[in-house]
Amino acid sequence: MTRLTVAEASELEFSVHGRNSISEGEDEGLVFYDDVTKVHVLPDEQRFTVQVISPDLQVEMDFPDAGTVREALKLFESKKVSKVEAEAPGSVRLTPVELEPPKEDSTAKELAEAVDAKTVGEALPVTPAPESLPEQTPARPDQRPSENLPDTQRH
Repeated sequence: MTRLTVAEASELEFSVHGRNSISEGEDEGLVFYDDVTKVHVLPDEQRFTVQVISPDLQVEMDFPDAGTVREALKLFESKKVSKVEAEAPGSVRLTPVELEPPKEDSTAKELAEAVDAKTVGEALPVTPAPESLPEQTPARPDQRPSENLPDTQRH
């Protein structure tokens, strides 16, 4: 079933060697005791499975009976397990935990989209040369040049 390597002093982490549940190949991982969020036992007719869950990795270890499960839980509680290995094929399973992408606020998302649009090759607005624009006449008469004013003095 599962072989535990026990350290004399308390450890900060334990290594795991077993079968990756996603890739179906042999894999290894490292679990820090302080990162463990949940430990529970899943009883089955033929075995007991201890499940250790951390933010990055979920580890399932099979044990043949309740006595070995109790002993394993005591070792994990005292942080004396330094290594977990499978004695029988498939008795230790690792499942990497997929993290949810962080939620972005709408302003950050719009800003990122605007930056992406400019880097893709979006053309910047073109300003025409001043000589190609029609002559503009101010709307107020007192701002107009004197030659454009109606002659009101000659009557």
